Amino acid sequence: MKTEYPSIQRKLTDILGLKFPPVAVALIRRAGDIPQGVAELDKPMFYCGMIKYAMLGNIFYAKEDKHSCRRGAAALGMISIPEDELTGEFYLNKASCSSLRAATRFVVESPSLEPRSIYATLLSPLEKTPVDPDVVIMETIPRRAFEVMHASIFDTGGMVESWMSAPRQICSASTVRPYLGKLNITFACEFARIAAKAFGAEYMDEGVIIGIPGEMLQTIAENIDRIGYVKKRLAATT
Repeated sequence: MKTEYPSIQRKLTDILGLKFPPVAVALIRRAGDIPQGVAELDKPMFYCGMIKYAMLGNIFYAKEDKHSCRRGAAALGMISIPEDELTGEFYLNKASCSSLRAATRFVVESPSLEPRSIYATLLSPLEKTPVDPDVVIMETIPRRAFEVMHASIFDTGGMVESWMSAPRQICSASTVRPYLGKLNITFACEFARIAAKAFGAEYMDEGVIIGIPGEMLQTIAENIDRIGYVKKRLAATT
């Protein structure tokens, strides 16, 4: 495991003005890969709630039985997709769309990992992560998210394509898509906001969510203060 995660967290927090620390997410495939000393989550929670819970400083792992949102667990490859989600009935019943056809597209067009391929999720603030993260999730304002995106392509140029939809924005768009290698910027969906409020937390109305592939994190940290307008902004505040 790399030892520079605390310094990366400090740098990104300072430059981006983060209100909450970045969250390190590891998708654990085998029971033996859970580090000693990491506690299991003590009560079931939505995965999108778990992200906010980790932003509050908690370190934990969660097996399938601690994922109370079956749709999130399915997107993360812990279980099969529930029948009412496959048919679209779940989203139609929640008035998230106007038809079963539209509801089905929510699922078909958002990435999910192979069912039963993931044993547990392990979450912590980045600086405290006991393993190299597969994905790092941050919440910030759009202007700072733009800087993160720019830092990710500072060496390569090109374009970044982000996916967003109404549901599955923390589990699928912000975790699975980065796990598959693509930085993604989106918003916390309404389900995520409800899940966070269940334990007194909240996602910022003015914020966006950035999901970063773990292997891209150091590049972003190295490049973000090399960008001309970021250097100018930082100089103006010192």
